[in-house]
Amino acid sequence: MSKAWSCLILVGCAAPGSGSSADLPLIEPPVHAAAPSGLNGGRSAHHAALDATLSASDFRDRFFNPMGGPTDVFRILQGVDDRLTEVNTAGDSPCLAAAPTTYALAPLGQSLTFAAQCYRAFGTTTPASFMQFGATADATYLYVTGGATRVAARVAGTTDAPVVDVWYGVGYTNASCGSDGTFDGCSYAVTQIHAEPAAHTFEMSVAGIGVGYCGAQLSSDGTALYGIGSPDMGATCNTPATLCVDATDLTTPSTCDAISTLTIPALGRDAGAGAHVFGASQYPAMPNIRLDGTATDSLGFGPAETPTAGVADFDAH
Repeated sequence: MSKAWSCLILVGCAAPGSGSSADLPLIEPPVHAAAPSGLNGGRSAHHAALDATLSASDFRDRFFNPMGGPTDVFRILQGVDDRLTEVNTAGDSPCLAAAPTTYALAPLGQSLTFAAQCYRAFGTTTPASFMQFGATADATYLYVTGGATRVAARVAGTTDAPVVDVWYGVGYTNASCGSDGTFDGCSYAVTQIHAEPAAHTFEMSVAGIGVGYCGAQLSSDGTALYGIGSPDMGATCNTPATLCVDATDLTTPSTCDAISTLTIPALGRDAGAGAHVFGASQYPAMPNIRLDGTATDSLGFGPAETPTAGVADFDAH
């Protein structure tokens, strides 16, 4: 029998001193299961100069390649799951039975309400490093910040049919990356993912610097893979191009009418400059992602310095 994710840490599911522990759902397995099989196990990156075309294999090599560095989707989500596993195996905490505290989250221009009952700090790093998590009757929520990434995730549905939404940024420690010591010296980007493995539904939007695309989206139903985006030429961004291929081999032409209407927002960077001048994405028609390396650009969503007020320390007993 399946169970609702939100019951896992909702009030009453774990009482203080009961010996119960958090049972937080992991993020990477359902996203991996929903992703089209052709994107799994990316090859070593070997990018030809991008032109006006869109290549599914290039997208795979950049975002689904274990050797591809900080933009690998599964590696980023596995890093979050490692933190969740630590909590799940840490035993009981009084905060698990507390009423959830709601807080506003605005990832990538969207307005969301998240919830948290507990937080856990990870050392005394700069920028701050902590995770907070909690649930309402509808979903489990988690937010992790620290190091090069910041991730927000919502898991709804049941254990048999989870519905996962993820928002994340990459490049928060770029001041110590590359030779320029600036935010645009290495990959600096934002991503949104929607995954429903039971329905074979996968969508992904991405925008940034140093990731090959000024703005791009993918959608798959497990059979076909549709993509649209504006390849990055540095100081300029190319006219939007599309792809429609078999979701397994990424090369055979397919039929994408059913998946070409995308449900998550399109993301595309605006023009700007750091150590380098970078052009505005031509997809979507109105660029909506601001990248300037400040705490208030599009990577600056969610609490950055301290957990939300009213959320209790998981390690306090």
